[in-house]
Amino acid sequence: MSLPLLLPDVPNHVLLAAALVMLLGYTVFGATGFGSSIISVPGLAHFFPLTTAVPLVTAVDAFAATSAAVRLRRLAAWREVARLMPAMLVGIALGATLLLKLPRGPALLALGIFAAAYGTYLLMGPRKLARAPGWVAWPIGIAGGVFSTLFGTGGPIYIIYLAARIENKSTLRATSAVVVAFSVCIRVALFIGTGLLLDAKLVTMALLFLPVMLLGLSLGNRLHHALSSGGVLRMIAGLLIANGASLIVRALESMHG
Repeated sequence: MSLPLLLPDVPNHVLLAAALVMLLGYTVFGATGFGSSIISVPGLAHFFPLTTAVPLVTAVDAFAATSAAVRLRRLAAWREVARLMPAMLVGIALGATLLLKLPRGPALLALGIFAAAYGTYLLMGPRKLARAPGWVAWPIGIAGGVFSTLFGTGGPIYIIYLAARIENKSTLRATSAVVVAFSVCIRVALFIGTGLLLDAKLVTMALLFLPVMLLGLSLGNRLHHALSSGGVLRMIAGLLIANGASLIVRALESMHG
């Protein structure tokens, strides 16, 4: 049985599961300052094609990311933002092409591998990175743009790079927020231009999930003070590895079934 007036094509159990995935993603975001997309997109990919899951999360992300960037903008290292932007635009254009043309099986496989690999990276624990040279912004910006558009998961790539360029934690957090906000806003415009965000069902789900996002952020802010950062990261890593492995299995079954 589905909601006949709002979402006639989406069963209630799918809508409930999607809401729980979004709640978890934004609870993680509220607790750590990142992780909404890297949690939400792999979870939603079990119920929706990536051409629905990625624009949906991007639309909801636009509210959270923009508010964080506006609040922290004065602390951001704007030179680093400007260094990443040209390469990010190239990557976003490449990612949009792949999102529209890549078959579901290979797309799910790539997303599963990325989620599991990033979960493994988090489990390895904090590490001090050598200072990255400025030219690294190009491969990082392109890779981040591709993964942002294709899977909604480019944020971790940007953060790894920025952490190797910025020592001050407050500046790093602010710069990451600004970079992610620019990425989200560009992708929202792109998804509107390609028609992906003009779908009535997708827009309705995005509006329905806004209260879920706010609730998740509130819960995450409380967890931030209750849990150690190491414990939160281990929890995220476990979720990513399990979800990534599940997506890999599903992708392989669909490709060889």
